[in-house]
Amino acid sequence: MRIESHTLTFALLLLAGFLLSAGGVPRPAHSQVLSCSPAPCTLPPTRASESIATDSPIVTNPLDTKELLLGSVDGTCPPSGGPGFYLSRNGGSTWTRVLCMAEIRHKQLVYIPCDEPSVGYDQKGNAYVAGLYCGQSETGNYGLVAAQRSADGTHWSKPVIALYSPGQTFPYLTHLAADASASSPWAGTVYVSGVMTSDQGSKNQVLVSHSADGGATWTQVAVDSVQVFPEQDEFTRIATGSSGTVYVTWMQCASPCAAGHFMLSKSADGGLTWSKPLRIAGARVAPGLPHTYERVYNYPSIAVDNSNGPYAGNLYVAMYTWTGSYLRVQVIRSTDGGTTWSKPVRLAPKSDTHDQFFPAISVSPTGRVGVSWLDRRNDPNDIDYEAFAAFSDDGGQSFGPNWQLTTAFSNPKNNGTGNNWLGDYTGNTWRDDGIFIAAWMDTSNGSYVDDMVGGVRLK
Repeated sequence: MRIESHTLTFALLLLAGFLLSAGGVPRPAHSQVLSCSPAPCTLPPTRASESIATDSPIVTNPLDTKELLLGSVDGTCPPSGGPGFYLSRNGGSTWTRVLCMAEIRHKQLVYIPCDEPSVGYDQKGNAYVAGLYCGQSETGNYGLVAAQRSADGTHWSKPVIALYSPGQTFPYLTHLAADASASSPWAGTVYVSGVMTSDQGSKNQVLVSHSADGGATWTQVAVDSVQVFPEQDEFTRIATGSSGTVYVTWMQCASPCAAGHFMLSKSADGGLTWSKPLRIAGARVAPGLPHTYERVYNYPSIAVDNSNGPYAGNLYVAMYTWTGSYLRVQVIRSTDGGTTWSKPVRLAPKSDTHDQFFPAISVSPTGRVGVSWLDRRNDPNDIDYEAFAAFSDDGGQSFGPNWQLTTAFSNPKNNGTGNNWLGDYTGNTWRDDGIFIAAWMDTSNGSYVDDMVGGVRLK
C-alpha cells in the first residue's frame, strides 16, 4: 500500500515537472532577511525553494551555524522532480539550490530520484543528504535509498547506494542522521533508516544502514523482525547522542493503521547491533487531514539533548495523536536512555481544538527543546493553517507560549499537485541557543506549495 502511495508521489512530481516546463508556475523571489530585533521576536519567513516543493528537513553545520542545509521534493529537479537541496550561508536569509540528486543505474535497472529527502552534518562540517529512488519494471515496483557527501556544501560526491535489497523490493519512510559529536567513539558515522518491503508489499522490516567512511560504503542491519501483512512497520526517524548511541523510532501497526504503537531501538556500537524494539507510546492515526483529506503521515520525530545542561541525555519524541475530532501535537520524553517514557505533553493550549500536524523537534546546544508544527487554530473552518512553535526549558516537562511563525494563511488544497498531497514532514534546527529555525510547506501564494523558512530569536 505504501509502495503505491510513493508511486503516486512520483507521478505527481512528473505532473509538477510538466507544469513548470510549460510555464504554468512562476518562481518566487528570495527577498526576506531572516533577522529581527530586539529579542525575543519572530523571524520574518523567507521562501527557500524555487517552485513546487514539499517536505522540509533542515540542519545546521556545527562548525558554522550560519550555514543551513534544507531538503525538498523539488518539482524543478530534472528529469521530472525529486530530492533537491538548498544551502544558506547567512543563517537562512537567502538560499541557493546546490544539488538535485541524479539517476542511478544498478544491475541493468534505472532508478530515478523521487522522494524523501533528508540532511545531516558530521562533526567536521561535512554535509550529507539522502533520498529515495523509484523505478518500475514488468515485475513491479523497485527502489533504493542513496546518499551523497560534500565537504563545502557546493561540490557533491556521486550518489552511493545506502539501503537496497535485490529482487522486487522497495525501501520507504527513510531518514538520515550523522554523528556530529566530537566526544562520540563513532563520530562521523552516518546512518540511514528505512522500511524495506518485499513479496509485493506483504512483508516489511525496519533496517538501519551505517557508513564509517564518509558515505563511501554502507552496511545495513535489521532492527526489527519481518512484519507480515496486516502487521507492518512505518515512519522511521533516527537521531544520535553525544555518547555515540544512535536511536531509531518508528510506528508499528496493523493495516490500515488506525491505531498502533510507537517503537524505539538503539545501538551503542556504531549501528552493528540493535536493542530489542521497545514500545514507547500508543499511536492513533487520522484517515487523512480533516475537511481536506491530505495524507498526514505520523513520523515519531526524535531528538537527543547533547548539551552539558541539567537534562543532558534526555530523549524527546514529537508526534500527533488523533483525538477522534482533531489532530493534536504532543511530546513524550525519556530520562533513562529510552527505557521508560513520560505521558504525552501537549504543546498547544487546551482551547486549540483545531488540527495540529507535521511536528518536528530539535534540542539547542544548551538543552532547550524546540518544536514546530502546522496549526489551523486561526481558521474557524479548520482548513487554512499557519506554522507555530513552542519551547521547553525544563527538560520537556512543560512548554511555554506558542509562537506564531507566519501570519499568512495556507490552504492545503492549493498545493499545485492536483491531488491530496501536501508533503509528509517539516523540519527545524538551532543556529545557537537563542535562534530557532523552522522549515515548513507553505501555500500562501494561493497556487502551489513551496518550502518556507522562519523561526524565533529568543535572545
